[in-house]
Amino acid sequence: MSRQFNELIKEFNSIRLYAREFYINGFKLREEFREKSLRSYDNERRRIESYLHQYIESEQNSTGKSIRLELKQQQPAANPFFKLWQTKSFTKNDIFLHLTLLDCLVNDNLLSLTQLTELLHDCYLSQFDEAPTFSEITVRNKLKEYCQLGVLQEVKNEKRLSYKIAAPLPISANLVPVLHFFKEVMPGGVVGQFLLNQIDSDSESPFAFKHHFIVHTLDEQIALNCLEAISLHCSLKVMQYNGKETDITPLSLYVSTETGRQYLVGYLHKKLLTSIRLDNIKEVRMMDSITNYPKIKQRFALKKNTSWNGSFNRQPLKHLRVLLRVQEGTEDYLITRLAREQRMGTSKRLDSKTVVFEIELIDLYAINPFLRTFIGRIVSIETNDNTWKTHFINDMKELITLYHTPEEAGIHD
Repeated sequence: MSRQFNELIKEFNSIRLYAREFYINGFKLREEFREKSLRSYDNERRRIESYLHQYIESEQNSTGKSIRLELKQQQPAANPFFKLWQTKSFTKNDIFLHLTLLDCLVNDNLLSLTQLTELLHDCYLSQFDEAPTFSEITVRNKLKEYCQLGVLQEVKNEKRLSYKIAAPLPISANLVPVLHFFKEVMPGGVVGQFLLNQIDSDSESPFAFKHHFIVHTLDEQIALNCLEAISLHCSLKVMQYNGKETDITPLSLYVSTETGRQYLVGYLHKKLLTSIRLDNIKEVRMMDSITNYPKIKQRFALKKNTSWNGSFNRQPLKHLRVLLRVQEGTEDYLITRLAREQRMGTSKRLDSKTVVFEIELIDLYAINPFLRTFIGRIVSIETNDNTWKTHFINDMKELITLYHTPEEAGIHD
């Protein structure tokens, strides 16, 4: 008899890998997946499809069948990947202890380990023939697990440890919209979904997002572990999917508003500032506490003001001055946009038709996407980085030649 397929997920990291490779990077065939055996692939694919079936589409062509994540135009009420976080495998002993321990603690406010073990045997196991027995060690391990999860609370009562059901967090009506926003845009947003699940009545989100980055919920546990290390001033050992291991002093999480990508920023060997994409990280492990963390953080505060994004290097500062054509009165909205998006740069109006934008960065290539949004308004560019300037202008020439010949566009070498 063949072994029965189990839809329950035991380790989220493996599901995270499959979900990313097939539903995010997408369009892979079964035979193209090299991480594990084809049988393992079939099992994991069926597990994921059982939770995300309404969002999955397949395509059959001459080379084989590929699957992908497909979201319709109408935005889902919640991130579909949250469902993957709400699954877990368990044994028959796990489910028995879950139901009976909570049932015992519902009737009594505080019970010790010994009292709970006795109740399990006297009131529950005694009702079954050939029932197993549970040692105090087994019960204690389950209680410890539930205390870590926040289901139970450990209390010292008359010089001995007792347990009670943890009170749910009070969620006021005013907090509900905040949680709806948090769960979709912030690192660790799945926590917001879990809090909303505590509310009996369904609540609709009042928000709609023009750019909705749902895939990064797969990295929530990595993000929370990084934030914990930053809060506790501890170093991290970072293990990436490519097999590389790195010791890093974590300082901040960067989230791109353009792509939704998340980056861990920190120092390698407390000297070289770098960033690592969270979706490239397989696992992080908390290491030793850092004694001079405030000084390192202060050094980072100075350094981050010279980087447009998560790109850091040891190069000297490059100055950039851009003249933009912005008509006074009718195009003042562009002045507002500059003030909102210029980050560490500055801008001011020179005359009724011209605005100047200035900034100093260690890497001017990082600002290219921002500058391209002003194509057609750039009057002139001045910088001490001639290599970047040549590259930027040549890119613009190449763009123009897609629509006009060099002669028609007036482009000269």
